[in-house]
Formats: sequence, C-alpha cells, structure tokens
Amino acid sequence: MRLRRALYPGLILLVGVLTACSSSQSGAALPAPPGPPSNSAGTTIPPADSASSTVSTPVPSTTTPPGTPAPTAPPLTAGPPTRAPSGSSTSASSTTASTAGPSVAPDITFPGVGLVGVNDTSCTSSHRPVVLLPGTFSTVGGNYADLAPALIAAGYCLYGLDLGGATQAVRTSADAAATFVGQVLTVTGSTQVDVVGFSQGGLILRTALRENGLADQVHTAVLISPSFHGSTAAVLDLATPELCQACLDQQAGSALLTSLAAGGDLDGSVRYSVVVTRSDSIVTPYTSQIPAGPPDRVRSVVLQDACPGNRTSHQDMPFEPAVVRWVRTSLEADGRPDTADFSCAD
Repeated sequence: MRLRRALYPGLILLVGVLTACSSSQSGAALPAPPGPPSNSAGTTIPPADSASSTVSTPVPSTTTPPGTPAPTAPPLTAGPPTRAPSGSSTSASSTTASTAGPSVAPDITFPGVGLVGVNDTSCTSSHRPVVLLPGTFSTVGGNYADLAPALIAAGYCLYGLDLGGATQAVRTSADAAATFVGQVLTVTGSTQVDVVGFSQGGLILRTALRENGLADQVHTAVLISPSFHGSTAAVLDLATPELCQACLDQQAGSALLTSLAAGGDLDGSVRYSVVVTRSDSIVTPYTSQIPAGPPDRVRSVVLQDACPGNRTSHQDMPFEPAVVRWVRTSLEADGRPDTADFSCAD
C-alpha cells in the first residue's frame, strides 16, 4: 500500500503539546516539515512566514520569439504538457486559450517540491496553470503524490507552494499564496490560474481571494476536504499560537473565519468544486466544508454518495482514486463538473 505522507493533525498536535515544542513530527509518516529550500546555486529560499514571502531567485533570462499566437483550447483528452529538454534555452512561458506567453521570460524560478514535473518553468500547456496548496503539517509532495502525476499526464502544468508545514497564521500563508500565484502568472503569461487546495489549503485560498485581491486571478477552485468554514474538532483545542496558529485560525468561530463570513462565501467570479467525505474527523462537521452558493458557482459531491461503504478519512482524501478523477473532471469542465458523473468506477 502506498505510504500516506499526509500527516495526521491530531497526533501531531498532541506530540507538540506534550513536548512543548514549536513544531512536531510523527514517526508513522513524514518527518517534521523541512527547513527553507535552496536552489541549485545554494541560495536559500525564504520561508512563507518570513519577512519576504517570495519564493523566487534570479536565473539567467531566456527569450522566446515574440508574437507567438495563443492556441485554442484542446479537447478534454489533451496529452501531456510539453517540456523543454534539459539545458534548452526555450522560454519558461506557458500559453493558455486566452493568453499567449510573455515575449521575454521573467527572472523567476521555483524550488522543487519533491514531485517530478511540478514547478517546471519549461512546461507549456493550453490549459490554465494549476496551483497546488497543501494542508496543515504537510507539503505539496505529501498531499499530491498521486494527483500530480495524473494531472501532468492529462496535459496540465503544475506549480506547488510549500509553506513550511503551514502552521503559521492563515493570513501569512495567504500572503505567500497570493505572491506565488502572481509569479506563476508572470512566468506562464496566463491571466488566470486554477487552484487545488486540500484541507487548510482551501481556507488559505478563501482568505487570499478575499483579502489579497486574488479573485480576478483565479478561475476555478477545486477543494478537497477544505476547512472552508473551520472545524469543531476537539483536537484543535490542543493547539497554541506558538505550536500552530493556523490550527486556531481553523477553529469554527475564530476571528479570521468571522471576518471572512461577513463577506459571504464566494469571491469574484471564481467557480468552486468541492469533494468531501463523511468519514472526516478533522474538519467537522463535513457539511461545513462546502461553500454556500448557486449551482453555476458551486458544485459539490460526497464521496460516500458514489462509493457506499467507503471509509476514506480526511488525510487520505487526496489519494482516493475517485477524488483524483473528480479533480481532473472539475478542471476539464472549467469548474462546472456534472455531479452525476462522480463515481467509484475507473
């Protein structure tokens, strides 16, 4: 069975409280979130909660012929994205159906996240770029080891933002996410991205859409078991600001969630596609994970409605095959998937 690299939040919180540390790790899954990454030249990339939330480092500028026309959107069976050979001077730009890539590639690069093909600035695709946001106490590699290869094979260019475990304030992570999306748009030349968020990743996106002016830059939000309205789970009571401010922000009724609720659930013209599990004991109740909105803006499915008897837990949702297919279907349908098509069948 594939090793589940998404950490179990309750265990991590408990260990952290008992040891009075500001961070913790579980021997059953991933070690504690890694320190700041560095690029091939050894330059340290600032963490998301540092004074600088950028994840970029300078690289030699490359060029692409100007005036290249934007291609039309491909059929839903589009093949894998194209990638420049190693050492190629091909531009890092990506095109979408609405926008051609930049004539001069910007001096932006992204650190690796442990998944082949993610954060590859040589990737080009006729789809919008897809940004991956992880959950609490986890990483892009820990949450999307199954989903990322499936989306790359379907023709998408993926960009993932690691947040050092995402224990800092949700607003701090939202600042980093907004900066990251802006960099992805600059590199690819696209006008919008699609975002996949798991657990806290969904609340980070909600916060960035509302408070960081990101709504015009996001077309579709595909959310997997998001803490969209917070959680009533008792395990969050174990958190302290030093251990996990993000956990406190995700408690139902927190100051952050109260502020967000004042403006409603939806932002801009973003389309939301959500998949949840009744077996969720972390973000409770599971019904709180779904934004309130009309069907042309919000589509949601419950895993057990299509897969009776399925007991997939919160932390395993990104690895569930039916969920992986739903994410791809949601992206291909521009955020308006047919919920009747959601099934357990391959």
